[in-house]
Amino acid sequence: ERSLVTTRLTYRAVGSTTGQKEFLGKENTGEDAVAGGLTIDNHVPHNYFGAGDIPIKKEDYDALNDQVEAQDGMDASNGGKHFVHLPFAMSSVSFFHNIPGVPDGKDGIKLDACDLARIYNGKVQKWNSDEGILSKQNDAVKEILMNLTDDIFVSRRVEGSSSTKSITQFMNAKCPNEWPDEMVASKLEVDEWHTSTNGCQGSAAMTNCVRNNEGSIGYLDSGHGWSEEVAEINVKNEDGIFLTSRYAHAEGGISDAAGAGVTPNSADADWSDVNFLNKSGVNTWPIVVMSYVYIRKDVNRFIASQEERGLLKLFLEALYDNEEKEIKYFKNCETLGFSPPPSAVKIVAKAGIDSIAWDLLDDVNMWTHEIATAPFDGMGKYVISTKRRSLAGIDIEDLAGAETKLKAAVVDNEAAVAELTKGPDGTYASYFLEDGDRKKIEAALVLSALSFTIWACVLIGWVVKKYICFK
Repeated sequence: ERSLVTTRLTYRAVGSTTGQKEFLGKENTGEDAVAGGLTIDNHVPHNYFGAGDIPIKKEDYDALNDQVEAQDGMDASNGGKHFVHLPFAMSSVSFFHNIPGVPDGKDGIKLDACDLARIYNGKVQKWNSDEGILSKQNDAVKEILMNLTDDIFVSRRVEGSSSTKSITQFMNAKCPNEWPDEMVASKLEVDEWHTSTNGCQGSAAMTNCVRNNEGSIGYLDSGHGWSEEVAEINVKNEDGIFLTSRYAHAEGGISDAAGAGVTPNSADADWSDVNFLNKSGVNTWPIVVMSYVYIRKDVNRFIASQEERGLLKLFLEALYDNEEKEIKYFKNCETLGFSPPPSAVKIVAKAGIDSIAWDLLDDVNMWTHEIATAPFDGMGKYVISTKRRSLAGIDIEDLAGAETKLKAAVVDNEAAVAELTKGPDGTYASYFLEDGDRKKIEAALVLSALSFTIWACVLIGWVVKKYICFK
């Protein structure tokens, strides 16, 4: 709704591994396999670009470049490098739990890499059975843990994901005796995981696995876990400090990890060895990942429309805030838990965008931004304007604002309850309800949630009917 002409960008949340495969297009025999005059089996991408939280493996990097270079009549001006990594955001992966009575945040449960590895390799299957977990680091919640007799519900991803790659790297780096090298991967087969673990496909399913099973543990992109209000585990960082990724993000501990990392000086180089695990710093989070866009440099072979190529170029450029032009779209990402990469990395990424064969008329992009009011020019056909709004969009934003306020109220209430249950010695009292009382409370909560949901649906339906669905 920000442009005069209709634009549309879709996104499939399928995990970094699947995203990379669809971008690489190895043995692509689908309808896109003849794009740009190419034939099958020639690394034809299934999409305009891909994105993920792990760099492409060296063998895939070399294979794509070698295959494209070998094609008859291929322009060799790219020097044997035919796609780029565009690093645009830093984020974190963390562990989350659903242990009744254990608060979120700094007063919650504290685990190091070996504690986590022993849970995931099946050596620890109950919260009350391990001396390491019940040690002094968890004195504040020890009484609660001691009363948990059921098995830990251990959640893990099914298909390949950057989060699985990150947590297995972390456990291996800090505790190789419990998590060996062969257990480091973006995807582990079912028989490689311990039988005590439970498969949960995708971030949404992982969230439900943790939320719907008392005594559970799982891992998620931190921003996703925060938005779903799942309780986070305090993890021990390289400096020996227990902290949550939310705290680290607030203290700049995500960007700090990026500053300590080593990245290539060219976007079309091999980025496969780049990682930001276990970097030093009091507030630095130990499991930090870089988010990349993967895109072919010969994009003009796959996107026939100059207008579409120009819009894609403008979109990629907008990933990097331009203070001079007051383009600050990345601020929206920061509210979701992302941090911008260091300035030196952004310079490399911007040069990578410029290296792509956009093939625009006179090398000028017809698409532009309107940030400050630009009389007449802002009404142009190919202008993305911050001034252009639809009434339906405003109503939806108002609903989102109301939801944010309700979530904040819930957080405040939970904090008040936690404070009331905190004893004089700083520990948290363990209260266990009778089954009848628990069921009454759960029923009341369910009815409250249903009431809110129904009214939200009614309001959204009214907005759609009045402003979107015209007869």
